[in-house]
Amino acid sequence: MSSEQRGWGQGRGRGGGGPRGGGGRGDRGGGGRGSGGPPRGGQDGGRGGGPPRGRGDSGRGTFRGGGPQGDGGYRGGRGQPRGGGGGGGGGGGIYGCRDGNFDPPNPDVTRLEDAFMQQRSTLEGQLSGLSLKAFPIRPGYGTKGKPVVLWANYYNFSVKPDVVLYRYEVKVSPEAKGGKLRQIFKLLMENPLLRGCVTDFGAIIISPKKFDNMQVQLIYRNEGEDEPRPNTAPHTIQIDYTGALDVSGLLTYLGKIEVNPNFTEDKRQEITQGLNILMGYTPRSDPTISTSQANRHFPITGPKHIEWNLGAGLVALRGYIRSARQGTGRMLLNVQIKHAAFFRPGPLTALIDDFQRAHHGNVHELERFLKKVRVEATHIPPKKNGSTRPKTIIALAGRGDGSKMPQNRRPKIARPGAGPKDVQFWYDKGNRTTGPQSGYITVSEYFQRVWNKSTNPNYPVMNTGTKDDPKYIPADYCNVLPGQVAVKKLTPEQTKNMIQFACRKPFLNASSITSDSPTVLSLNHPLLDSYGINVDSLNLITVPGRVLPPPQLKYRTNTRDPSDGSWNMRGVKFAKCPQKVPLWTCLWIKRQGQGGDAQELKPILDKLSQMMADSGLLLTARIDGPSLEVVRGDAVNTVNGRQQRGDEYNEQRILNIMEQISKRKCEFVFVLLPDTEAAIYNAVKKAGDIIHGIHTVCAIYSKVSKALSKGNALDQYLANIALKVNSKLRGTNQALDTRKLGIIGDGKTMVIGIDVTHPSPGSTSEAPSVAAVVASTSSDLSQFPGILNVQTGRKEMVEALTEMVRTRISLWKKNNRNLAPENIIVYRDGVSEGQYGLVLSTELPCIREACKGHYTKEQTKHGLPKISIIIVGKRHNTRFYPTREEEADRSANPKNGTVVDRGVTSMWNWDFFLQAHTCLQGTAKPAHYYVVLDEIFGNKPTLKAPHPYPNPADSLEDLTHNMCYLFARATKAVSICPPAYYADLACERARCYLSSVFDPIAGSTTTGGTAVSNQDVKIHPKLEDTMFYL
Repeated sequence: MSSEQRGWGQGRGRGGGGPRGGGGRGDRGGGGRGSGGPPRGGQDGGRGGGPPRGRGDSGRGTFRGGGPQGDGGYRGGRGQPRGGGGGGGGGGGIYGCRDGNFDPPNPDVTRLEDAFMQQRSTLEGQLSGLSLKAFPIRPGYGTKGKPVVLWANYYNFSVKPDVVLYRYEVKVSPEAKGGKLRQIFKLLMENPLLRGCVTDFGAIIISPKKFDNMQVQLIYRNEGEDEPRPNTAPHTIQIDYTGALDVSGLLTYLGKIEVNPNFTEDKRQEITQGLNILMGYTPRSDPTISTSQANRHFPITGPKHIEWNLGAGLVALRGYIRSARQGTGRMLLNVQIKHAAFFRPGPLTALIDDFQRAHHGNVHELERFLKKVRVEATHIPPKKNGSTRPKTIIALAGRGDGSKMPQNRRPKIARPGAGPKDVQFWYDKGNRTTGPQSGYITVSEYFQRVWNKSTNPNYPVMNTGTKDDPKYIPADYCNVLPGQVAVKKLTPEQTKNMIQFACRKPFLNASSITSDSPTVLSLNHPLLDSYGINVDSLNLITVPGRVLPPPQLKYRTNTRDPSDGSWNMRGVKFAKCPQKVPLWTCLWIKRQGQGGDAQELKPILDKLSQMMADSGLLLTARIDGPSLEVVRGDAVNTVNGRQQRGDEYNEQRILNIMEQISKRKCEFVFVLLPDTEAAIYNAVKKAGDIIHGIHTVCAIYSKVSKALSKGNALDQYLANIALKVNSKLRGTNQALDTRKLGIIGDGKTMVIGIDVTHPSPGSTSEAPSVAAVVASTSSDLSQFPGILNVQTGRKEMVEALTEMVRTRISLWKKNNRNLAPENIIVYRDGVSEGQYGLVLSTELPCIREACKGHYTKEQTKHGLPKISIIIVGKRHNTRFYPTREEEADRSANPKNGTVVDRGVTSMWNWDFFLQAHTCLQGTAKPAHYYVVLDEIFGNKPTLKAPHPYPNPADSLEDLTHNMCYLFARATKAVSICPPAYYADLACERARCYLSSVFDPIAGSTTTGGTAVSNQDVKIHPKLEDTMFYL
């Protein structure tokens, strides 16, 4: 049994606090999500203001509620505040104070793009003949909209002639994983025979020169050790040549309009992978940089280090992600700012204090939080080379420790979270001449007698060994090592603080990229030059874009013309409403001791009734609703002699009261929540959607009450609720002229949205993935009922897609005179670039199979249904910045409707970027649309009237843009087209139903540890054909 730690080090001062930001949550709607301005300490300056909306780098959300302001600030460094180079500002909201002063888009690229279009038909035939055509070739470039020029967060990089990289595969025996494998590669790269080579620290070595295959015997030593441990068996390293990567040849290929079978998609990706390994090697080898996911690099010390306190033991760091990309006629380096959560470095006791204050001293949550955190022992002197002694926390000292030891030698732990005076282990003196005698000894006594160190009894003891062979260290002799990414789900408060840190003006992010990323990413390092690579890191590239005009919105008797992507509903009625609103009521959920009575509710409910009536909803009588008191989720209650966690107790009471409401024949419940606690919201949605079949719309009472005191603010808040009510009851909120929907307007095209959600950090081992499929039921695209399906965890391709799509076609027929759709347009969300091919090979056959039985032989003979599949990308790293102040919106972003399909795209592929929304704060993130199958837009016989444009690129871009104005619960254009957005929302709702496995801290415990099935996400028959997920 051993005990190990390292010194306290200096205390950390604190720099100036930052401004407060927005955030918060309503019923997954209302307002927008964003934050206040950037923190003090860099050169960001300024204070944020107003409720943000749309999808920006600050976080998800269109039409999601603003919330209370949050705290935050830079944590000071050792002796001075942390801050560092945050990048220069920009006057007038334009990057680099360069309003109108920019280089035009590369004319050679534009000429190549145009020339490609002239030869497109010939090239397509050549590709088909060589079986090289995987995805549709771009049918043209868009032409509609007002032309603009934009900065893009890409660098040009050049390659000297005849640059070839040589790729080698590395196999390690015995097999190693994780940190040990990385350490083996670090030791391997010290071999003189590999001088000048680079690696991904996992499987590949890239060399500037070819060498023979080799086998190396490597004696492993831990990070920071002076020598290997005695009798360490060697690892056998086999290094085998796998092929040459012709970088110069790829550049030549990208600049020519010809089909070259030597540069298949796989080969091009292999070369690009080699370039990414080369460019990432230096920052990954830098001890002052923390790297995650291979290409995200965060300074952990030095002038570029910027840190922000998230609270509860975590801090946020600002870093950069880089990726080599194939463009038209050139290679590009995409660089984007990234923010990530890290464990707070320094004394472990300070981190524990921070965490426990936010979690009410919950020891079990603390143990889960600290698992795998690396610390350094502070009571043992450094090694000869000055390095520290890193250890990994595997748990707190616990009663199951040493279970395989003899019964009379096992540790004795007084309780969970026991301190050093309450943890005993068997000490074997052996041949030692000094120290305590053999026998049981407390950790506290051991440290006093052996190390002459006193211990703090108020902190738990850490186990840095294994459960079978524990090694105990008091928390006060641990320092948390810097640069450890926290793969944890953030609390609402931490999320708010992260948004506050990450939300910056676009021109500030652009300035940081050009001023700081070259240093952090080592873009000017001599290593790149030795390989013949030169990155122009002084200038971002410019690209051409276009701003599409907004469509006019149609309501029952009048219209609205959007301005800056939004409009208001004053004086208008929904386009279509149900004949009457069914019986409804209000459920007021309060905290114990919150108080309040029915008189306080009356003005709110009267206003809601009036708002729904003004919007065109025909109301029936409202019946008086119940109220319910709930306890804190982590409280412990005794019910019928059995202890229950508070969230379990609350869930059962909510189920019971919803049952009472159901018996009164109510079909819609307005639920007032006490706060943002997820478990309460989840229980309400599960009770309404799954158990009792009652539509629920939620609002937080404090927000409603506050809005009531401000008069008009309540009108907007309740108008948002009316939008949801009408949509849930199968109404149509707003519509477009059929000519604005292209081929969809003729009523023979169904639009499908598909997404899959996966277990997140903190989910249990039983957590599955859940697929959602939503589909339109009419030409006005107002209704997208959905279906959910549980499937294998972390599997992206939808397993039950055939049956899920079959149900959508049946529902379409039910609403369209029993006629199946002639065309099916699929917007597929959540697929990474490497999985595009899987959509065609795995999901497309399922969709075609689902169509069988719905079409006559004659229809099938004519190729019906025609199918197009568009991948919707949200997690890319492309951003655009205006070059002229007159072309920027009020937040210094490009104007909504901006579309880019040139400059940063490949002429061979059909894709485009579309920023349909207005992002009031932060940097707007455009959606990326990539066509993997097209049987509709490029098929001229299919595109009969009504169809606005002969150019398929214009047709798809215009349709996708216009659809963004039809999101049911907003009076603004949203950031991704509604089919994909709805599928995403349906997935999020599934996470609510399965919160016990997806988010076991916030969720109920009633199903924990049990297998999850489709019954757990099966929507009640009363609601299954509605938009229950709004």
